[in-house]
Amino acid sequence: MGYRRDIDGLRALAVLPVVLAHAGLPGFSGGFVGVDIFFVISGYLITSILVKEIGEDRFSLANFYERRARRILPALFFVLAATIAASWFVLPPEPFKELGQSVLATLLFVSNFWFWQSTEDYFGAGADWQPLLHTWSLSVEEQFYLFFPLLLCLLASRSRRSKLLVVAGLSILSLGYSIWATNALPFANYFLTPSRIWELGLGALLALGAFPQVRKAWLLELVAAAGIAMILCSVFVYDSSTPFPGIAALLPCIGAAALIWTGGCRQTVVARLLQLRILVAVGLISYSLYLWHWPILVLLRLLNGAAELPLILALAAIVLSLILAWLSWRFVEAPFRRTPAKGLSRRGLALSLGAVGTLIMSVSLVINIKKGVPSRLPEPVYSAYESARSRTPEERRCMKLAPSEGLCEVGAPDDDSQVDYLLWGDSHAGAFIPGFERWLEAEGYSGIVAAKSACAPLLDVIRLEMGASHGCDRFNEDVMGMLERRSDIGTVVLVARWALLAEGTRSPGEGGPSAVLGLAGDKDGPQINGVQSSRNYELFDYGLRQTIARIRASGRSVVIIEGIPEISFSVPLAIASAEFIGARVQAAPTLEQVVERNSRVRATFEALSEEFEIQRGSLVPELCPSECQIQVEGRSLYRDDDHLSTFGSEMLVPGLMNRLLMASSNIRPGG
Repeated sequence: MGYRRDIDGLRALAVLPVVLAHAGLPGFSGGFVGVDIFFVISGYLITSILVKEIGEDRFSLANFYERRARRILPALFFVLAATIAASWFVLPPEPFKELGQSVLATLLFVSNFWFWQSTEDYFGAGADWQPLLHTWSLSVEEQFYLFFPLLLCLLASRSRRSKLLVVAGLSILSLGYSIWATNALPFANYFLTPSRIWELGLGALLALGAFPQVRKAWLLELVAAAGIAMILCSVFVYDSSTPFPGIAALLPCIGAAALIWTGGCRQTVVARLLQLRILVAVGLISYSLYLWHWPILVLLRLLNGAAELPLILALAAIVLSLILAWLSWRFVEAPFRRTPAKGLSRRGLALSLGAVGTLIMSVSLVINIKKGVPSRLPEPVYSAYESARSRTPEERRCMKLAPSEGLCEVGAPDDDSQVDYLLWGDSHAGAFIPGFERWLEAEGYSGIVAAKSACAPLLDVIRLEMGASHGCDRFNEDVMGMLERRSDIGTVVLVARWALLAEGTRSPGEGGPSAVLGLAGDKDGPQINGVQSSRNYELFDYGLRQTIARIRASGRSVVIIEGIPEISFSVPLAIASAEFIGARVQAAPTLEQVVERNSRVRATFEALSEEFEIQRGSLVPELCPSECQIQVEGRSLYRDDDHLSTFGSEMLVPGLMNRLLMASSNIRPGG
């Protein structure tokens, strides 16, 4: 197979939408499909070479992987080293430690697994701050080429039809899995190789001759026009809400396959367009451009203090990426890609790449072991950062205890073991502990804490995405049983991240999985028009109603605390970045946004207040007089993006409890 300029043009058509979409330029919301186009191109080119060499009985695995190393590693190592060096001056310790871990995963070509586990959502806000997120696609490709050459070798003596059937069968299985996993396992579906095999397989089928040569010019022109239309449609119409890959990935992949096939049959109008000098030039540097653009964007986001870059910065990032890509291609990629006869020998290649790879791996391990090298930061900045993120020993202890083990006692000790207050909830209740305990001690009351991460006090309701092993339903039932057996507790204080549970979705701009509520076991739940509801809001309302009804039936008072305003970015990280590198702290949500986010939760609280005579408390007036406050005199009020820090809890919670106690005689200690 000779050199095809149109394929380099197609590479440009793949990489440019990726770069423009990642830079946040309007109109390119589906630019992520460029990666899928790359997979089809790769499957076609690599399979064409493999089939030719195997057919001529001159295939060697050593030669194959040498070529892959020459193609992939030099530019990758260069970008990794530059990213580590730049991040040394930009990233606070925890993100720098995570960078070290992701560098190691990238070097081992398992970064798709790493980012699947550490970010979960490719389109979530957490992903916007990962400098090496884009390397997941390199890992998918190299994992595919670990077994695919061996498969073709095993099929060498078989007919072309047999090869086609095997590759087609493998691709169909992969596509079927991807379609199923789009809803069942959306995050794994995006990052992991089984969901992408069919895209590489589609290119391989082209190379194996699954589609015969056609001479009808009108047909080729029609197919080529349809192919480019399919690609452009997916680039301009798809967005982060499109279930992907699955069925949606067929559009850009078939479009790319159509252009590769028609371009190999004759010079169509589209093929001639793809051979324009500017597109071919971008195609030649497409690999380096892909490597460079994302770390540049992430580092600029850190400096700017926001995930969304102003247009001028976005354009500057694109220009800088193009310049570095050309330099990388000219002085790093091209020299190493020369054959041993014209360039570096195989031994020289192995020694040089091995030495550089070992050095980068060693640095990444040191970064990880040294926990992000906190000594890079001025001591006051690092101390404030760590203080904001840390939990008190009491909070850590309380979050580990279950009712069967004896719940965590806080506040003033009582000689007769009487307990006045129960604090019950998820990790947000845990974040309340420092301030709650300070208030109890000041007032001379005692309390116990029942808190479990991702386990709101919603009886008979569970979070399906956490899995059955999480045991939230059993925990809540045990807490309720303990409460019903005891007679001393006077008031139960309920705290949780209510908005996440009621809406299912996280706050705008925040990464992480959705909360999916379901009924525990075979319980009967809320019904809408005679049909059992599976919607989050109805299940949230139902579960909270069950909890409050049983607490009130046991004779206790109930206080429910509205959710802490969600900030959508790590507050300690933002403050530390501002002090460390002068980055701008992005704007926190406004009061109006917080009220809108919690509107349905408040409606439920109001209805329950009237029905069960419960008391409601809120820190929203203190935290969000207009725009939400995230720090006081440089000290963070938040531990992350939605939990109070120890400082925030101790500053705000005692005042809240005093106001509630003064406002109602129903909030009473035990007796």
